[in-house]
Amino acid sequence: MSEGPRQALIEQRKDECAECWCCVRCCPVRAIRITGGRSEIVQKKCVACGQCVGECARGGFAVRDDTPTVRALLASRRPVVALLASEFIAALYPMTVPQVERALESLGFASVETTLLGEETVAAAYEQLHSRSDSTISLRSTCPVVVDFVRTYHPAFVPALAPLVPPYVAQARLIRSLYPADTAVVYVSPCYARKDEIHDPEFAGAVDAAIDFTELKRMFEGMRPLAPGGSAIAPPPGRPSALKEISLTDGFPRQTLASKDRTDCSVQVVRGLEDLDRLLTAVAAGETAPEVIDMLNCEGCIDGPAVNPGLSLFAKRNVESAARRAPGTTRVSTRAMLSMLPAVDLVRSFTATPVETRSPDPAAIDAALAEGGFTRETALDCGACGWSTCAEQATAVLAAESSWDLCLPLQRRLLREQRASLEEAQTLDAVTGVWNRRVFGDRLAIELARVVRYGTPLCVAVIDLDGFGHVNDAFGRQTGDRVLASVANALTGSLRTTDVVSRGAGDRFVVALPGISKTEAFAVGEKLRAAVSGSVVCAEDSGYTQDVTVTASIGVASATASTDALALMEAADGALLEASHAGGDQVRLARG
Repeated sequence: MSEGPRQALIEQRKDECAECWCCVRCCPVRAIRITGGRSEIVQKKCVACGQCVGECARGGFAVRDDTPTVRALLASRRPVVALLASEFIAALYPMTVPQVERALESLGFASVETTLLGEETVAAAYEQLHSRSDSTISLRSTCPVVVDFVRTYHPAFVPALAPLVPPYVAQARLIRSLYPADTAVVYVSPCYARKDEIHDPEFAGAVDAAIDFTELKRMFEGMRPLAPGGSAIAPPPGRPSALKEISLTDGFPRQTLASKDRTDCSVQVVRGLEDLDRLLTAVAAGETAPEVIDMLNCEGCIDGPAVNPGLSLFAKRNVESAARRAPGTTRVSTRAMLSMLPAVDLVRSFTATPVETRSPDPAAIDAALAEGGFTRETALDCGACGWSTCAEQATAVLAAESSWDLCLPLQRRLLREQRASLEEAQTLDAVTGVWNRRVFGDRLAIELARVVRYGTPLCVAVIDLDGFGHVNDAFGRQTGDRVLASVANALTGSLRTTDVVSRGAGDRFVVALPGISKTEAFAVGEKLRAAVSGSVVCAEDSGYTQDVTVTASIGVASATASTDALALMEAADGALLEASHAGGDQVRLARG
């Protein structure tokens, strides 16, 4: 039966995107771009490391669910073998080995195997490969993420990839040579990438379906708790179990490391795509020349994204170690067991699948940098966007794979400018509701222009509340704001609609009185002083209500055709100071 096109392994749940761009910054191969304000996976660049799945706190990325295929196999008449990656003890903790076996049996699996013998088989093949005396570099990895990374981003190294199958494929082929011909094999993986790797044409027929350990846990949900019982994984007493003596992590041969001291650079062990990228770049530049590079994306498959992600790497290692030390099982040499098992094909090949990249001309990069507010000289290269340099970010913007929305310094600068613009655009004081200082300055300039052009009179009154600091100290800031609002209402109610009242700094108010002389302005000042004195606010002090009143000192100055705004305000301030020094609650006229 032919398969239709498979759904992408990892897909974006666009409705869950919170626009934090964490996924963009964490992706080691820059396979996530910003489109229409949402992140989107560039499938041709993705190597299925699963970093975005684990980093997104909103669950914005979903891994394809392959459990329906497994359930269909279990519902068929074929016997189905569960092939568990050897990290299953940590992945399914706190379930015990017998509980795991019985749970799988309850789901309908006919038998259970692990990849241990496959790891030993592959490690033995690597031993032979590494024992050769030639100087050709060998890239050793059975990790599908790393293999795809090399094929896609360092295609020149593809001929150096060691041509051996992953351990689970070796184990699956061993199962097929020992089990009935119609047996189906379901591989349970520590990572997501294996779920696509099984469809490689070179592995055709080895594995029928693959799920990860998180999917297996979901299949276990709803089952009633199982009491410990017999297990095909942990054989009963008297039946020997294989001793893992040839391989280390995922089929890497112990002998390769044991034959080298710690200062020998001929064997390089690298974990993570970023470190691997740096190493291969250095090798290509002739800066180092190791004979063997052991490459994995994680700190061993026990740290895979589907291996109990809520448990620390150290805890998972302790769980595995405790299981290996469990008493009651006789261990036998793997080398002895392999000599009695049928040989399986371990050879594979690789094809480069480089991503097409276009390098824009420097002028285009400079123009893109300018859009972000940078030049090559002022570029910060802070890396907050996920790119190493601002020029790389600009290149990604040109390729529609990024956006300046990701530039934290730029967005902070834009936010500051917008806040300043909003503050500048405000016209009313937030506490009192009267005009703010900016509006008063604009109106005063207009009135002074009228004085010059038409000779109309203009006066200004500056009002300061006497002892207002005591109100804040005695009754609190909230009551102080209520007093200011009450005073503003009293002033507005005592003035004409053509007069302009605004709040200055703190408890100061300023009033522009167009069209009236200094003598008339003095009378207005007395009216305003009385209005302030009559303003009452009810406050609570120590459980008792109390009326709060304030008085005001007022300075009045008049403008002439030669008076500018600064001189007019200084004259009114001088008169206000005289009123305040005289005891307050009075109006004084400026000299002249």
